[in-house]
Amino acid sequence: MKRMILILMAVVLSLAAAPCAHAQEQQEPDIDQVIQNQLDNLTKMFKLDEVQVFFVDSILQYNFHALSDEFAATRKTGASNGETYQAISDKWMAATDEAFERFFTPEQWAKYMKSSYGKEKKKRDKRISDRKPASSENQ
Repeated sequence: MKRMILILMAVVLSLAAAPCAHAQEQQEPDIDQVIQNQLDNLTKMFKLDEVQVFFVDSILQYNFHALSDEFAATRKTGASNGETYQAISDKWMAATDEAFERFFTPEQWAKYMKSSYGKEKKKRDKRISDRKPASSENQ
């Protein structure tokens, strides 16, 4: 349980938030506050216009709540394997990156890819590609 919370915190904050004082607590972070912090950070960092802010907010609202719901459903099954939670996190964060790429300008996307967000995306893409051969063998 504590490991799942730590993974959720790491993903949601995506290296962009202040140091995580909540990591030692046994309760999940307030997702709406985390989303607002992410939105504020992305808006400032990439100089998003009003339409982009709306899209980022919508994407974060949907994907972070879906991530949290999928974590909760997985937790109910009794899963405790960190790789399971990492795969769920990777799925939703990759979906977030794909959505951002669609409406960021080329300059914003280049800056995104040079930032900590891009570094995390590259690591996530590698983890996803490393998992695919194993999943396709099981079919």
